[in-house]
Amino acid sequence: MEGHFLVCENAEEEFDISFQVNSTMDSVIPKDQQELYVKAESACNIIKALENTDKQTKKKYFDKLLSLSQVGLVANPAQTETAEFALMKLKDEIVLVEGKRIKNHYMKYLGIDALIIGAIASIVLGVCFYFTRWIGCISVLCIIIGALTGTWVSFGARKFEIEFEDLASLEKDKMTPVIRLIYIAVASLIFALLMNVGLIDVKIGNVDISNAFTDIKPALVIGVLCGLVESKIGIQVYNKAVSLLVDNSEQ
Repeated sequence: MEGHFLVCENAEEEFDISFQVNSTMDSVIPKDQQELYVKAESACNIIKALENTDKQTKKKYFDKLLSLSQVGLVANPAQTETAEFALMKLKDEIVLVEGKRIKNHYMKYLGIDALIIGAIASIVLGVCFYFTRWIGCISVLCIIIGALTGTWVSFGARKFEIEFEDLASLEKDKMTPVIRLIYIAVASLIFALLMNVGLIDVKIGNVDISNAFTDIKPALVIGVLCGLVESKIGIQVYNKAVSLLVDNSEQ
């Protein structure tokens, strides 16, 4: 079947493809061409969003995408199945070339940011402990250090394999490494506070996690655990707070 689209390079935007429906066609656009269009448009956006990739390499990806899009959406007859296969191979190529670099780059800066935030927290809480002699300063520091460490390990575990869709943004919530680390550290402290006042009861083995603000060992454990489940901890803290406030207001 003949292609129902007009596909060309967008002269007004770099690494962008212009997809337009061919107005001379009277028949309904075939489903396979619709699906290929959506996939090609998405792939084009990801290629544009690639960071720290030189223009020559991005141009190579772009030219291949443009060519296969024209084969599957414009040609007469349109070779949609061939274009789909070519698109799959192009995605595999891009992941093979870019995936390792992007993941390692993110983990590198996530680790560096964790060290910086940990150092700042150590200085601030060290000064606080020096003047107040409050043992809780050490526990708070342990929670923060544990959360930062757990978050770094969590990313490596969650993103064990990088998919093509991950290349534009490794995290769905779009947080930068610094914001993510601060967010998890604060969420971990709130979680530990809720346990300390008895709103949450957690015990793992012989370690009573509720003593996080008075004992270094549970403080470090709760920090690491919160970091490891960093994608869920903020939601859990929020849901707990909502349940407490809503339940109390309804009584």
